[in-house]
Amino acid sequence: MRTTCWQLIALLFSWSVAHAEPRVTEAVLGHDRIQKPGSYEIVKPSTVFAPNTAKIVCVFRLEGAGIGMNINSVWIAEDVGRAAPPNYKIAEKSLRLPFMNSGSVYLSKPTKGFPVGSYRLEIYIGSKLAKTLKFNVHTP
Repeated sequence: MRTTCWQLIALLFSWSVAHAEPRVTEAVLGHDRIQKPGSYEIVKPSTVFAPNTAKIVCVFRLEGAGIGMNINSVWIAEDVGRAAPPNYKIAEKSLRLPFMNSGSVYLSKPTKGFPVGSYRLEIYIGSKLAKTLKFNVHTP
């Protein structure tokens, strides 16, 4: 009876883990990324960037997400003065989760540089908002 009880507990635990909602466990913004075996790592983490920053990169880690799951990133200029209306969607990118439980997205510098102001990155797993990261662009 004991063995059966423990087997049942293990089965219920594995079922609950397998059916857990996918989530972002970590997300970091920075200036670039490097790929390591099985994951990405951010280079020069920051939440404040200069207008001439070449690209703003986000590396994220997921839990409970399966291979091929759709990850969406939405880059938004919350308040950049006259450069764009409030909460202006700059870019939206979609990627399918590869074999690893991490990924990265980036936003390249516009021709005239990033307008000074406040921004956010929204990361969606499927259609569900999983993480919001706020950042700023300031002149040095």
